[in-house]
Amino acid sequence: MKRLLLVRHGETVWNSERRLQGQEDIPLSARGIEQARSLAPVVRAFAPATVVASDLKRAHQTAEALGYGACKLDERLREAHLGAWVGLRAADLLREEPASYLAWREGTLTPPEGESFEQLQVRTLAVLQDVLREPGPVLVVTHGGVVRAALAQLLGLYPDRIVPVSPASLTIVDVEAGALETGAKGGARLHSFNVTGYDALEPAPD
Repeated sequence: MKRLLLVRHGETVWNSERRLQGQEDIPLSARGIEQARSLAPVVRAFAPATVVASDLKRAHQTAEALGYGACKLDERLREAHLGAWVGLRAADLLREEPASYLAWREGTLTPPEGESFEQLQVRTLAVLQDVLREPGPVLVVTHGGVVRAALAQLLGLYPDRIVPVSPASLTIVDVEAGALETGAKGGARLHSFNVTGYDALEPAPD
């Protein structure tokens, strides 16, 4: 088994405003940096041998706060592209398009001009296949959507069956060698989900 450590980036100002970011390159807020720093001792205890992060600022800054600023960056680990919804506030979508917003949160609706959850899963699977060939434990610093896509691919846990992923949280999955290449079911086990180094409130969307 190889241990996969999935970390969602810390909070940004857009997160605190509950604005949808998608692939907008928003940096961490001061609070987000502190959230990531609070998680650092937990992550370091697992002694990751391979570290890779999304190339968006908020993910790379989280990797730096964890102590892995020199890690490899991979654009395939970016958040889902949210198309016409980028910059919109969740509260406005819930008021104006509640059914659409809730369906998107469940992974069953694609924002106009955006990337579907199925498309996100395809690129998430591709990058996981690559990084899990590297020495483990493997630390991946990324975004909430990618964590959800990984859980769907590895464990069959879809967004409607899990709580939202908190900022600067750690999710751990143990993956059997070759499981992603063969598509074998039962080749991964959930070790931990949504672990933070702070008291997490209801997380804001990406």
